[in-house]
Amino acid sequence: MTDTDHAAIGRRLELRRQRRKHRVQLVAVLVTLLAIAAAAFAVWLAADTPEVPTGAEQPEARTQSTLLLQVQPPDRTAAASVLLAHDPDEGTGAGVLVPPQVLVNVPGTGSLPFGRALSTVDAQGSRDALSDLMGVTVDDGWVLPTESLSALVDALGGIPVEVDVPVVREQTVILNVGEQRVDGTRALDLMRYLGPEEQEQSRLARVQEVVDGVVGSLPQDPAELAALLGTLGEGSVSTLEPPALADFLLGLAAADADGQLQYDTLPVIPIDPGGGVTAFRIDAPRLTPVVERLLADSVPPGAREGGNRVLVLNGVGTPGLGEAVRAKLAPAGFVFVGSRNAPQFGYATTQVLVPEATQEGKALGERVAAALGVPATSVGAQDFGTVADVVVLVGADFVP
Repeated sequence: MTDTDHAAIGRRLELRRQRRKHRVQLVAVLVTLLAIAAAAFAVWLAADTPEVPTGAEQPEARTQSTLLLQVQPPDRTAAASVLLAHDPDEGTGAGVLVPPQVLVNVPGTGSLPFGRALSTVDAQGSRDALSDLMGVTVDDGWVLPTESLSALVDALGGIPVEVDVPVVREQTVILNVGEQRVDGTRALDLMRYLGPEEQEQSRLARVQEVVDGVVGSLPQDPAELAALLGTLGEGSVSTLEPPALADFLLGLAAADADGQLQYDTLPVIPIDPGGGVTAFRIDAPRLTPVVERLLADSVPPGAREGGNRVLVLNGVGTPGLGEAVRAKLAPAGFVFVGSRNAPQFGYATTQVLVPEATQEGKALGERVAAALGVPATSVGAQDFGTVADVVVLVGADFVP
């Protein structure tokens, strides 16, 4: 091999070394660029992702369920109404006694005494009216005719009650004062009794005695109780099937046995509608602590936010239209404050009216329009002089 060949080989080796060095440098540059890109992407991702505050917790799932028990005499009204609640996770129960004379806004009908709502609209409408009045979710209902309640008490072998005053019928004392066990007929007598000069709260306390006596006397076997509930006749109607209703009632019984079943009366203020009729309106300031103590888990999202109260005006005359509108508003977080007929009918399109044409007012109106399925162009401004934040004038274009 000549010197020339050695020189050529040396040049080739040097060239290879330079190429390897170049490749190493190129790889290093690429690695550096990739690292920079990855860091930049991480910064962008962090900036684009909403920051979760340290220690923030997701809202807990609701565990309390509610059921409106209404005792119905032959005239189809509600002679006694109790909103019952049970929380299996907490082992607690509650009952809020509702006077039949308290005025409520019945969706699609207007203002009525609550006891008459059940004879005017279906049971769902009655539950919706109480839900709107109290600002709580009413999940289920149980309409129990008086004869079915009497049969239930008799099937339990009577119930224990404490009679606070002599119960008189046609100048004859039928129940003396004191603790005693009563049959179905006497349980109804006690529940209905209101003595001379007594206030409605006295009768509600006797309703509580009967309800609590029934709860505390239930058979503890779920299947046995479900079978018993199934024998109460076609007039006993619940949104819960007998096994589910039995589970709910046995949950209340367990809470009662543990001293965790609390009762209260719906706070009301007497009003004079004229004609010697007894009537009440809700006492809102006193209602809030009752709900917080017994039904806080059943307050729906948005119920207390403010700026979301909606009044509905029926602009076409279709019966029950207010109820159909409420069914779309409530799940969207709006508070239904009532419905009534518009001064005239014949409106072709729905109008969503806010008091002022501000950006906030327009946004609120558009949210209501979206919940109702009407176009955003239906939103307008009008000083309607009402306690509601939005007025919906329902036209023929509204689809229930």
